[in-house]
Amino acid sequence: MTVVVKLGGRALEKESRMRELFAEIKAQSSRFDFIVVHGGGADVTAVSRKLGIEAEFKDGIRRTSEAEMDIVDMVLSGRINTRLVRLGRAAGLDAAGVSCSDGGLFIGRTVPGSASNRTGEIQAVNPKLLEILLSGGFLPVVSPACMDEEGGGLNINADQAAFALAAAVKAETLVFFSDIPGILRDGSVLPELSIEAARSLIEEGVISGGMIPKVTSSLEAIRRGVNRVIIGEYSKSGDLESFLNGSAGTRIHR
Repeated sequence: MTVVVKLGGRALEKESRMRELFAEIKAQSSRFDFIVVHGGGADVTAVSRKLGIEAEFKDGIRRTSEAEMDIVDMVLSGRINTRLVRLGRAAGLDAAGVSCSDGGLFIGRTVPGSASNRTGEIQAVNPKLLEILLSGGFLPVVSPACMDEEGGGLNINADQAAFALAAAVKAETLVFFSDIPGILRDGSVLPELSIEAARSLIEEGVISGGMIPKVTSSLEAIRRGVNRVIIGEYSKSGDLESFLNGSAGTRIHR
């Protein structure tokens, strides 16, 4: 069974947390095949600022200029991806770094509105490279930077990349690490939600703001074959096992 783990938030910035997570993946590797997908937008923003480029957002979505696309490639597919691969290999895993350009993993297009905006959306997914790596015992570590049909670079939202990859490989589970312990209602984590319950909570306004696209994308991934999506925070060693055995986070399921 395949488990896709999407890394984001503060945990991604802490080397000690990533070492603990990769140690857990190693411990669970006899039970599951893992794919790790990572973001790193905060790092891209910080490097852009150092180089005199101020990040631009519209409706919460980054508008990636041609100049900033070079930084996206450098930071996501270079620095962050390489760092995670090294940590994975230090944990005894055959970690292999790939971007979503490699092997035609994604083909995307720029989001409507501006041809010079290199923020993209996914048009097609080809998981063959990931399947080859998994069959060879490798742990794919995936950067969401991809390309369009003309070979231009595209900056894909890492959340959307994780959902699309999980659906393409028909993952048993997508574990979505964020900066909250799960979906909250009145300050308490909701341990599980059916598709119908999740939709109702969106309509009621319990699920709101930036959590709405995560949950709606989770529902789409489930519709396309993923068995369950788990949303929560990686804060200490043992959290991955807790998510997988159902004792932490919020599980969204059929």
